Amino acid sequence: MDLNEFTFKVRESIGDYLSAYDIEDISEREIIKNNGVKYTGIVITARGKDAAPTVYMDYYYGLYKRGKDFDEVMKMIYKNYLVSAEKLELIEKKAGNLSDYKERLYIKVINYEKNKARLEKCPYIPFLDLAITFRYLVHRDNSEISSAIVQNALLECWGLDIRTVYKIAFENTKKIFPPIVRRMSDILKANAPANIYIPENDMYIITNESGINGATYIMNKELFDDLCIKEKEGFYIIPSSVHEIILIPRRLGEDEDVLKMFIKGVNETAVPRTDFLSDNLYYYNPVDGIKII
Repeated sequence: MDLNEFTFKVRESIGDYLSAYDIEDISEREIIKNNGVKYTGIVITARGKDAAPTVYMDYYYGLYKRGKDFDEVMKMIYKNYLVSAEKLELIEKKAGNLSDYKERLYIKVINYEKNKARLEKCPYIPFLDLAITFRYLVHRDNSEISSAIVQNALLECWGLDIRTVYKIAFENTKKIFPPIVRRMSDILKANAPANIYIPENDMYIITNESGINGATYIMNKELFDDLCIKEKEGFYIIPSSVHEIILIPRRLGEDEDVLKMFIKGVNETAVPRTDFLSDNLYYYNPVDGIKII
């Protein structure tokens, strides 16, 4: 059974599990996630509800292909729906009340060109070849972080302009996901065998304490200026992924064309499509700010 057949069978079967609920529609939908990556989802809509949980078939089909019994997979999908529906219910109840969202708003930076279709429905601020978007933290524990993107309708409901939301989300981002700046050589030493010599270097990795969406700090001038106290010539910035960026001091004399080729090569071979940030090389100094090389 391929993915299409599996999805069809799930659609035919899920109604039996949800017989106690007033379900109006069960439909298949192609979901476009970050950077245009497409997933197959089943959208389960309860009667009278505008929002509906989406269950991603790709994950459950993978479990089935690895040998999990179809009935067991269906039970997992059923439980997933109940949890998602409960979270959505809570979000809907609080949607019009900014005070319930205010401390949970944060920023995520994504590639503009690959997300143009999604951005039509969302408030965003252009930033170089990127877009500053806004998200709402739904749930966070030691093993999971879930969030929802802020759409135009929600912004209108709050009666706020985009600059005000940016100020709120920017400050929250530093609190919810504090930045971490680490020297590359320290990371290599921590992960290398004890008998391997790792030379000191002045390259840095910037992410956040969760290691998720840490590249957001590419637009944090204050953070870069602190690093530029030592590196007055500034840094080249490599967009490693949406999760982190790498800073290389310009004084090290790295060849810009080589760095550009490196970025594209890594993006093509090692970075998952959903984690892609940019193929461009950036440069920052305190006088000129950040620009694309």
